[in-house]
Amino acid sequence: MDEEQNDLWLEEESEENAEEIPWAESILDFADWNQDEDAPVCDEELEEALAEERNVALESELEQDEHPLEAEDDIPEDADSAESPISLNTLRQQMDETAVERISLAARTETDFSVVIGEMDRLDRNRERRERYHENLRGDVPLEYKKANYGLVFPEWLNTPEQQLLSKGRFLDLIFDCPYEMHQLTADPFLSKIVERLKDEHKEVLYFLSLRLYSTAKVAAMRGQSDRNIRKLRDTYTRKLQHQLYEHLLRKNSLTLREKEFVALYAASLEQSGKSAAKVKRENKTPPRKKSGLTESEK
Repeated sequence: MDEEQNDLWLEEESEENAEEIPWAESILDFADWNQDEDAPVCDEELEEALAEERNVALESELEQDEHPLEAEDDIPEDADSAESPISLNTLRQQMDETAVERISLAARTETDFSVVIGEMDRLDRNRERRERYHENLRGDVPLEYKKANYGLVFPEWLNTPEQQLLSKGRFLDLIFDCPYEMHQLTADPFLSKIVERLKDEHKEVLYFLSLRLYSTAKVAAMRGQSDRNIRKLRDTYTRKLQHQLYEHLLRKNSLTLREKEFVALYAASLEQSGKSAAKVKRENKTPPRKKSGLTESEK
């Protein structure tokens, strides 16, 4: 029995070594792959590799169609009985598992446990090798080969903010995406109320300048007004909203750092300019331009 078991181990190890050689050779074949599209030899090799992958996948599908896996209903209820048929491979696996279990129970020294670990590793390698027989792995063809350019698979119109909102299920953002319903986009009841109370012309300018990020010149062209008139409207509703927000924040118990900064800036502007002209300037996140030319000291 021991001689037969050793022969089985030698056969399994020889099968493992035989599988490692073509896999290593396939890696060496594509190690010098170049992304140059003008290389016909490389393209031919990649085409052959792709065709081989397709053939392997097709053969596997045909084999599975001809010999499908048996369902659990087809297995006899008394599978452990002596009358149920047992294949030779299953019998070998059971023998190996029983042998490993026995030597693991009998192990006492460090050397014995190292032998047990080696046998368990061998069984794991054999199991993984058997599982690889039923897997269709991707070959060594690069993923970038024959990739589709932008817009061929996913059109450009699918990447717009509206389509992204639809795909995420955020329908309310699209329903209220207009100047007269934009106050529904915020969850703060106070901000929603003060925006809703604005005039229609103020709502339109606020919507296109703050949400759509249009320039004042573009909004002026849309409304048939001058750029100066649009900037005046922006200053008017900005002062109105900031004053209402300032009074609301004074009644709050706790403020965030940004709210505290706004209250301090608005209070300073209120003392300097008065209620009618008090305003906190919007943040300018662009760096200041460098002055060109020489300074007076350098002259």
